[in-house]
Amino acid sequence: MAARVSTAGFSACVVGFLPVRANLRVRDLLIASWPAERRAVERALPKGLEPADVDGRFLVSLVSFRVEGGRLGRLPVLPYSQLNARTYTTWRGEPAVFFLASRVTALGLPGRALGAPFRLARIRLRAGSNRAPGLGLLLAYRPGESTKVGLLGRHELGLFEARGLKAIRIARGPAEWTRAEPTEPVEADFLLALGFEPAGQPELLYCSRTEFETEVPPQTL
Repeated sequence: MAARVSTAGFSACVVGFLPVRANLRVRDLLIASWPAERRAVERALPKGLEPADVDGRFLVSLVSFRVEGGRLGRLPVLPYSQLNARTYTTWRGEPAVFFLASRVTALGLPGRALGAPFRLARIRLRAGSNRAPGLGLLLAYRPGESTKVGLLGRHELGLFEARGLKAIRIARGPAEWTRAEPTEPVEADFLLALGFEPAGQPELLYCSRTEFETEVPPQTL
C-alpha cells in the first residue's frame, strides 16, 4: 500500500500564492548525461521552446540526489530522494533546463502542493548506486578526480509543464565536483519511455554534498 503523506502544512504556505523560500540540504548529487539528437529534444520540448546545446552538444540527463532535510519557510523538510529527467533549452536568451519528468519517494510528495510536477516512485539512492526498478534505472558508479564543471552544473533556471509553462530559479551552494565512472553496464529505460535512446555509457558528474535554494510556488510564464 502506498504511504499517505499529509500536505496540510505545505498547502497552508501557498494560500494566496505567496512565495515561500525553500532551502534544501542535498547529498549524492549525480548528473548522468547522454548525447541526444536534436530532433528528439525538439519532440520533447513544448511549443515555443527550442533545443539548446550544452558545451557544443545536445544532451539528455538523469539527475538524482537525496534531500537530507531543510526548511520550507518555517517548516522542516523531511528526507526524501529525487530523480529528474531533463534536457536543455533557453528562455529569453538565458540557458535553462527543461524537466521532462520528476520522481520522488513518499516524503517528497508534499512538493506537489507547491506546484512541483512530482510523481511517486521507488528510488534507492546511495553513494555509488542509483536504483529505481520500476523505472528501469540501474546505475552503479565510482567517483574519481576533481573537476570543474561547465554549464551542466551551473544552470539556475528550470522550466516544466504543469497546466502551462512554469519556471523556478534554483541557486546552489558551494559544491565540489568530481568525474565519475560507471562500474557496470547502465540501464536507463526511463529515458526510453520519454522518447530518447541513450547509447553507450553516460558522462557522470558527482557532488557529495551541496545546498539548493528556491522560491515556491513556481512562476507561470
